[in-house]
Amino acid sequence: MGTDKPRYLVKIKGCYYWRPTPRMQRAGFGGHALGKNELHEEAIRLNAEWDRHRFGERKQSNIMVYPPGSLGAAYNRAIALREAERKAKGVIWTRQQKARDDWPRAWRWIGPTFGDYDPLAIVSEDLLALRTKVAKRVSESEAFRVVKIWRALWAKLPGFGYKVLPQADPSLTFANSAPDPRQQVWPHRDVLRLVQCAWRERYYGLAALLAVAWDTMLSPTDTRTLTIGQRLNDGQGSYFDLARAKTGKAAAGTLSQWSEAILNTYLGNLGVELHDAAPIFWTRGGTSTAKGGRPWPPRPIRVIGSASTSAKSERWFSDRMTSGRSRTCAAQAQSRRCGAMRRRRSCRRRWPIRFRH
Repeated sequence: MGTDKPRYLVKIKGCYYWRPTPRMQRAGFGGHALGKNELHEEAIRLNAEWDRHRFGERKQSNIMVYPPGSLGAAYNRAIALREAERKAKGVIWTRQQKARDDWPRAWRWIGPTFGDYDPLAIVSEDLLALRTKVAKRVSESEAFRVVKIWRALWAKLPGFGYKVLPQADPSLTFANSAPDPRQQVWPHRDVLRLVQCAWRERYYGLAALLAVAWDTMLSPTDTRTLTIGQRLNDGQGSYFDLARAKTGKAAAGTLSQWSEAILNTYLGNLGVELHDAAPIFWTRGGTSTAKGGRPWPPRPIRVIGSASTSAKSERWFSDRMTSGRSRTCAAQAQSRRCGAMRRRRSCRRRWPIRFRH
């Protein structure tokens, strides 16, 4: 047998992965974890799917194929059934709604671990270990979501013809406590201070965003994606007519005279006229300079806190992502000072010692 390796197959830390190129990803082909097995039949099958796609024979569905009777096969049937239900009701999910779907999000943890397992072969200890792993690496909320989707999928197994009982769910042997709800309360005076502080620091877009979010009571995602075309006026004031990103239901966010005045001033300071489909709120440096490219703000960047924060407690830092780690400006400044001292010492001229007679 030859030693040829299938295309797009890589080995990372003892595990094999089928990693498509950016062109393949744009065509709908996603990466797959193939485990530690040296048999590459799955990689060969995926390569054949790609070859058929690029030669125009068929389109790739980007659905992992699992053995019949496995947990992954039941998951594929559940996803297809949910899609068929939405089509029967005439509901079309947007990209934001698909990104917020809990089923694919939880399957990212369940699939690589139990996707090709027989449901009857999965024990409580392995499922509890998975929950502990997710809680340690991500958060307790993500671990709660994984077990919640597991229980919803297990409830569908008898309907798919699996010889399992609903009370035989291995996740029922341990508690899956929901995380504590959000307890933060923001009075109106605190919001006024935050808006005032951001405006004084010349973060006009941030001030307008806070004011609009407070009056409309929209989610952060809905507020950041507001456009000029969604802003309407009924003669008594301005409001935004939009569809919520999470549910897709129609929503209306009204503006008061306070937030409307801040928003109008911010739009007037932009210096350009936005078209109807353009987002209203832009990050600093969103426009190009005369030479082209994105103008980066000067570093370090000061963190804007509440108005009650004293000047002594304000910290200057600049988050930089280096190999997945956040490095603060204080550490960078310390390293620069140490480097400057070393260069100063190395460049110091050593004069000969002379004795006076």
